Amino acid sequence: MSYNLDLSNISVDEYKKLLKSQNLLPARKILLDNIDKSFESIKKQNIFNIAQLKKQLATPQKISSFTALTGIAQNYLTILKREIGTLEQKPVAIDSFPDIDDSLISELKNEGIKNSKHYYESKNFNSDELSCLCDLVRINGVGAVAAKAFYEAGYRSVSDVAGADAADMLKRVTDVNNEKNYYKAKLGVKDMQFCIDYALLLKKYER
Repeated sequence: MSYNLDLSNISVDEYKKLLKSQNLLPARKILLDNIDKSFESIKKQNIFNIAQLKKQLATPQKISSFTALTGIAQNYLTILKREIGTLEQKPVAIDSFPDIDDSLISELKNEGIKNSKHYYESKNFNSDELSCLCDLVRINGVGAVAAKAFYEAGYRSVSDVAGADAADMLKRVTDVNNEKNYYKAKLGVKDMQFCIDYALLLKKYER
């Protein structure tokens, strides 16, 4: 199993639909401006999946060149690059998860397993708590402590989150956090729906 999405499986057209359906951050809503025209311009450069597009936007110099080819504003492409970046989550250090036994952390480090990606892709991955937490942090916006709250609220996997109801999930996770104080942020239904939508994306395109 691979920790991140295979971006080559997501077509430019599918990604456009995803952007239209997502609750984008305010600063990224610019991506919806003339989105059909912009994405048609992208496809005319023989770019048909998101792995290809990510490579084309890899550096400021490449973005500048791509602007010249497509007529798409550099600011738009820069923000698009950042949004694409959210499809691949950075690994979380094993020792950042709450209540993980120090001896287990030490044992895993000796095996070269230091983060959630290492563990998820290792022979150790099964149905234990650490496996569940390493799965949950694959969801955009879910860090180590939020994953713990999700876990204790009964959401043990990406699949569990993908099948959740946002309002019910918010109540259950909030109840856990009120008792354990895992994080200080005040979350809402939209935050839960964002996690659900991303979990659905992972389920659809996981390798």
